[in-house]
Amino acid sequence: MSIGLHIWYAALAAQVGVVLECDDPDYTKQRLYALRTEAGDPDLESISIVQSPSDPAHLWLVKRDPHAT
Repeated sequence: MSIGLHIWYAALAAQVGVVLECDDPDYTKQRLYALRTEAGDPDLESISIVQSPSDPAHLWLVKRDPHAT
């Protein structure tokens, strides 16, 4: 699977976020963070990457709660 910036924007457009299935979660996280940095879009900073506690092959790109402190 090709990892692209579109994944960040899909998570941004989603109500809560998206689930990404991958073979190598560590590599995928590194690649996603590099893409976000390259994009330089501050809106993407509102999204966190979380590894699913129930399936290690799933990464969640979820929006942070803007009201959380």
